[in-house]
Amino acid sequence: MFKRFAVVLGGLLVILAVIGGIKFKQVQEGMAKLANFAPPPATVSVVEAKAVQWRPQVASVGTLNAIEGIELATEVSGLIDGIFFKSGQQVKAGQLLLTLNDDVEVASLAAYQAQAELAQIKFKRNEGLFRDNNISETDFDQSSADLKVANANVEQTKASIAKKNIKAPFSGVLGIRKFSLGQYISSGDALVTLQDTRSLYADFSVPEQYLPKLYTGQDVIFHASSAPETEFHGKVIAVEAKVDENTRNIAIRAEVPNDSGELHPGMYADIRLLMKETISPIVLPSTAISYSPFGDAVFVVEKDDQGNDVARRIYVQVGEQRGDGVAILSGLEQGMMVVNAGITKLENGTQVIISDAVQL
Repeated sequence: MFKRFAVVLGGLLVILAVIGGIKFKQVQEGMAKLANFAPPPATVSVVEAKAVQWRPQVASVGTLNAIEGIELATEVSGLIDGIFFKSGQQVKAGQLLLTLNDDVEVASLAAYQAQAELAQIKFKRNEGLFRDNNISETDFDQSSADLKVANANVEQTKASIAKKNIKAPFSGVLGIRKFSLGQYISSGDALVTLQDTRSLYADFSVPEQYLPKLYTGQDVIFHASSAPETEFHGKVIAVEAKVDENTRNIAIRAEVPNDSGELHPGMYADIRLLMKETISPIVLPSTAISYSPFGDAVFVVEKDDQGNDVARRIYVQVGEQRGDGVAILSGLEQGMMVVNAGITKLENGTQVIISDAVQL
């Protein structure tokens, strides 16, 4: 019995040894093939690194404001009895816009003018009498003072009447009126906006480190949401005299012509402030940059010892991005062939095939 068991056990061990030897040989062959395996070359497209003339810009956002813009109001209270404009109308400086009822003031003016005429007659009479020493100096002075008071009352009443005739203080475009004929308004009530939009101010700010590079006449370009495809140009006319202590930014005001009338006060502006000097960085498509917390990099294509095209990672310093172009400030040399499509397939030393047919 024991002899039969030993024979069976021995046979099993022999079978297991044979199977193990076969598997071991297969694993060795697989490892050898894996060691000799080379991944297929990655297909990429490349661009040549070239330096271009580039004028540095500082990006900011701002608001467009009218050079002259007010909320028209009255100094006095009263009942509106005349409206001489339409909402949205273009008006000229001094143009009459509305009137308040001035019946009381007109009546008072007539009374004061009559008093002034009488005071003038008395003054002339007393002037002759005083010259002939027929009245005292005190009586003459009293008549002179009465004439001045009467004339002052006339002028004061005329001024009160003028305040009830609301005129445009400057030329511009009116907004939507906020009152109706016959409505009673109090002094200071908003009536209608008036904006001079022939030129506009673009108000924005930049960080304080740019202060030494700011100057009057500096070029500004910007886009507005109402005309995203249009590039507007302006000039800096003023730089704030102090830095904002809360934001550490400095305010800038640029003047922008608005001959086309496309721009309106209150609009948002995407602004680029142009620096005076120009630089010559290498500019690459943004698709060529591999961004990483450890550093931004690009892949350049070079020949290896066997003459094959291989990708090599180079870390670079990235500067300003303008449209689809990115300025490379350091790390790259002119003439290098830089991968701009297919970088997700690459590692350092990956063999590549250059083709213009690669899609981004």
